[in-house]
Amino acid sequence: MIQYIIVGIIILLAIIFMARRIYSSFKNPTECNGGCAGCKLYDHCNKQKVD
Repeated sequence: MIQYIIVGIIILLAIIFMARRIYSSFKNPTECNGGCAGCKLYDHCNKQKVD
């Protein structure tokens, strides 16, 4: 029984983590951290900084 509770908590935490990441990606879609070089969003942000 305890095993089911632990697995349920882990799955719940994973779902909450994914939901927060998805929410933050929609909340700030143009935020470039510089960590994803090569993506179109990164290139677009760098063009705006140069101009």
